[in-house]
Amino acid sequence: MSAAVTVSQVSKVFPGRRRPDVHALDDVSFDVGAGEIVALTGHSGCGKTTLLRIIMGLDTATSGQVSADGKVVTGCGNDRGIVFQHAELLPWRTARGNVEFGLEARGVPRASRRAVAEEYLALVGLSDAADRRPDELSGGMRQRVGMARALAIDPAILLMDEPFSALDAQTRESMQAELLRIHAATGKTIVFVTHDLDEAVLLADRVIAMRPSPGRVQSILDTGLDVSRPVAERRGSTEFMEQRHRLYQLIHGIEIEGALR
Repeated sequence: MSAAVTVSQVSKVFPGRRRPDVHALDDVSFDVGAGEIVALTGHSGCGKTTLLRIIMGLDTATSGQVSADGKVVTGCGNDRGIVFQHAELLPWRTARGNVEFGLEARGVPRASRRAVAEEYLALVGLSDAADRRPDELSGGMRQRVGMARALAIDPAILLMDEPFSALDAQTRESMQAELLRIHAATGKTIVFVTHDLDEAVLLADRVIAMRPSPGRVQSILDTGLDVSRPVAERRGSTEFMEQRHRLYQLIHGIEIEGALR
């Protein structure tokens, strides 16, 4: 499998002004294969979001580098799209208008961007809500618009920063299933941050467990779940429970046989 994302010896230091420097990341390295779903998880302060922002090009590494599709990341690019914890939609625009926003900024003609927006609203199941503004949408619907907006620019790599953490449990489970459906339909490479160990194991092909102060890769877990099974079946499987327990042990520093270093 070719690498869609290569993180090579990335360190990040935030200079202190009146306080000591903050060492957010230290010598982080891993690859993400094309079409793979990879989760970044670990305790608060392990640099997950900082690392995702560096991959996106919203922030820069102090040392080391990130490559996307073989090109060194020096800033944001059309090959990457991002979904934030909160959708951050423009309140004065409709769902369609929000999805069109990135295309409009790139000079895509009105008719073309409308067609693309409607295609991706349909993909996330929101065709009937295209003319609603964000305050007329539920939290889950707003997150779907955010996903459609990120996908509308047709990025090879989709980055997600705790995209479902603010949702209620039922909506969150629905959105998890939605993400897997979209992945099956598009084949996008997906890297997402989550504190939820169940979510990490349930959705990801591999889980990168990080440890804090500074953020480092502790272990990489190959979940090995049957991706052809529906989400509900995965969640109830013995394999899921075993891998979830294994990830818990890794996060909490318990040595177990078979952990990948």
